[in-house]
Amino acid sequence: MLAPEPLRLATWHAGEGDHVRITPLYRSPVVSFGTFWCPPDDVRWEQENYVGDVAHIGFPATPVWISAQGHEHALAGPNHALFFNPGDVFRRRRFNGFGDRSHFMVVGADTMAEWRTDARFPKPVAKLLPRPYMTVRAIARAIVDDVDALAIEERLLGLGYATVAGAFGRGDSRPRRTPAVVEEAKALLTARFNERLTLDELGRAVNVSPFHLARSFRRHTGYTLHEYRTQLRLRAALDRLALGDEDLVVIARAVGYSSHSHLTASFRRVFGVPPSRLRRRLT
Repeated sequence: MLAPEPLRLATWHAGEGDHVRITPLYRSPVVSFGTFWCPPDDVRWEQENYVGDVAHIGFPATPVWISAQGHEHALAGPNHALFFNPGDVFRRRRFNGFGDRSHFMVVGADTMAEWRTDARFPKPVAKLLPRPYMTVRAIARAIVDDVDALAIEERLLGLGYATVAGAFGRGDSRPRRTPAVVEEAKALLTARFNERLTLDELGRAVNVSPFHLARSFRRHTGYTLHEYRTQLRLRAALDRLALGDEDLVVIARAVGYSSHSHLTASFRRVFGVPPSRLRRRLT
């Protein structure tokens, strides 16, 4: 009896003579996991992209505009996960000149049926909780250090389920159309997360009242405006910690905190550990 084939990683990267890079980190018939990089000058920014015949969950490291079938463009970035159903066709748009860098995982139909009663994701961009964000990076490092199939597959499936449940709950949910002002506010916070923008400034920038913006943003993203900015700051800090021995004071100021102690307190509250301890795990 032939062993099942590993799940195929994304087919939408296929092409000759380009710089798109998909790096498989783990592949099996149950779940596959890899990294994706598309530079800002690649031809695929102008083309439709085909997902393939299995569901994909993406974890963006850089901000990117995404529009999938039946959905308007939505901004995805470190605060979000991307969800593509089998057979989806989608387009991407650059955000402020960035390329597209992410981790992603692929799961089969049987797994999707256990995660979602209708076995489909209701929308392509949704909230990513802090723990799954950190877990993605931990799994990527663990795979490099030691490929124990049982441990890796358990962690990947746990990550996938936590991501889906955190974004959509455990049952069916009807997608709600996201107002343009919410996407505009997401873009503004993503571009200027290290600034001390006020609610009044945000409301005036997107031309709605502060109350309307605050209520709509939370309803459609699952974040308050302050939480969204805080998560952008802390996830940027986490990624800088992984790069080496940059001083925490420098990191704090770069991501928008007035002091090292303020960053440490926020970091511990969200990720459960202080940044100094997490750096030792990451490097």
